[in-house]
Amino acid sequence: MSNLCAYSLAIMPSPIIHEEVKGFKQLLREAIGKSYGSANADAHISLDGFDAAEADYPLILAEYTKLVSPLTPFELNFSGFADFDRANFSAFYIKPTEESSNAIRERTQIIMKAFDKKFKKQYMQKWADESKNPHMSIGRRLSREWIALAYSLFTDYEAGFLCDSFSIRKYNEKRRQYEVIDTVPLLGQNAAGSQISMF
Repeated sequence: MSNLCAYSLAIMPSPIIHEEVKGFKQLLREAIGKSYGSANADAHISLDGFDAAEADYPLILAEYTKLVSPLTPFELNFSGFADFDRANFSAFYIKPTEESSNAIRERTQIIMKAFDKKFKKQYMQKWADESKNPHMSIGRRLSREWIALAYSLFTDYEAGFLCDSFSIRKYNEKRRQYEVIDTVPLLGQNAAGSQISMF
């Protein structure tokens, strides 16, 4: 069995939002006085994660493309900040609006339900649904003290963009970061084309 690589399906924000989040992370790093979990990660919203052999990736990409293409693009809006409170370490993140979170969950559930179970079993491992609480992290593995610091730095945030693609990211061992390796466009229901004849 060849070595497994870690992959993730995610939403990457617009270039403007990407740069803003990069600035937030820089600011928080300076305020804390050292680096922290996800300080160097590109802005993203995780949808799922899985391990797979590199050789099988083209098949996996084809399966995702088949399921993602028929989904309709949608306005993804962010409003304010929030945090996850974990026993040891917490996360501080930018919150999508409730409407946007529902739009993300709706589309991700369509992918989850339609994903071929046998295919998944054969080619993918440690497959995890990460879409139940969509969020765009500024920092992970933060102490409560650092979370309080983040709230004092960041108060308001309103932004939005048209989400018309999902991205597949792969973990780069050397950089210790995920990198986008493919982008799958959301083309809308017409992309189903030949699938319509099934009904």
